[in-house]
Amino acid sequence: MKKYFLSILAIFLFFNNKGQQVALNSQYLFNDLAINPAVAGVKNYTPLTFSFRRQWTGIDEAPVTQHLIAHTYIGKSAGAGINLYNDASGPTRRTGFNTSFSYHVKTGQKSKLSFGLSGSLTQFIIDRDRLITDIPGDIAVINNSNNQLIADCNFGLYWSGDRHFLGISGFNLFENKTDLFALTTPVINTLDRVFYAHGGYNFKVGAIIDIQPSLVFRYMLNSPFQLDGNLKFTVKEAFWLAGSYRMNDAISIMGGVDLGSFQVGYAYDLCISEIKTYNTGSHEIFLGIKLNRDLKDRTPWRKRNKIYSNYSSGN
Repeated sequence: MKKYFLSILAIFLFFNNKGQQVALNSQYLFNDLAINPAVAGVKNYTPLTFSFRRQWTGIDEAPVTQHLIAHTYIGKSAGAGINLYNDASGPTRRTGFNTSFSYHVKTGQKSKLSFGLSGSLTQFIIDRDRLITDIPGDIAVINNSNNQLIADCNFGLYWSGDRHFLGISGFNLFENKTDLFALTTPVINTLDRVFYAHGGYNFKVGAIIDIQPSLVFRYMLNSPFQLDGNLKFTVKEAFWLAGSYRMNDAISIMGGVDLGSFQVGYAYDLCISEIKTYNTGSHEIFLGIKLNRDLKDRTPWRKRNKIYSNYSSGN
């Protein structure tokens, strides 16, 4: 009985609690394309990252999220990226992708301003076979649409340099008004616009230590705002430890290692909200690969890709 009650709770959290319409991520510093399309192509290498998050361990069918993200530069002033995501909460699931394109304008010798746009396609699913109701054949379940494909658009601005970054972004710009439940009685479960602001600065302390404070501000229309404060310590540009406070929600402890071409990270969130007595925290794993790293001159994609170059030269 508890399992099915929590399944209904997961639906409530996923659709009525606006904050869960966009998947939560603690290690956003490594998955920043997920919150800002303007990040595409800003690095001097091609990052390929995978993250897995299990939220609220101990609660049956609590949210589980995966991200697979890659982005690269396609010239000295442009970038492109893709974000594949899957976010499941009990009988509900949000699966899709967004593709991003960015244009970079140099604002200084070591800084640039990026403009980004992305289009997304998301499938929203409710598995009604996993629901048990007090009334057999309840019309609220039978008439429920369990599969909807929705397109949307996102934007972002990102100003970055050797030591600083500052960005703003918006998601669900179309603000689709489709009722995600599609019941016979009026229910409002539309996709609302989500806005992010994030920034940070990297301070050099001695020869081997870097300290980076950062903030993430998140606001969804008609919902309370959310603020994350983070502090990251890096030693020899290889080992890092960080702490984060998510307002009225959780305290996160993060750590990882940078092995040059490979990155591994882990985050543990200790819940401090009202449901803290029902779970033992959240876990998140991050894996990253740096491709085309340490290239001083950004060569356009056509010249980097030998297969494409050979094909072009043969025509």
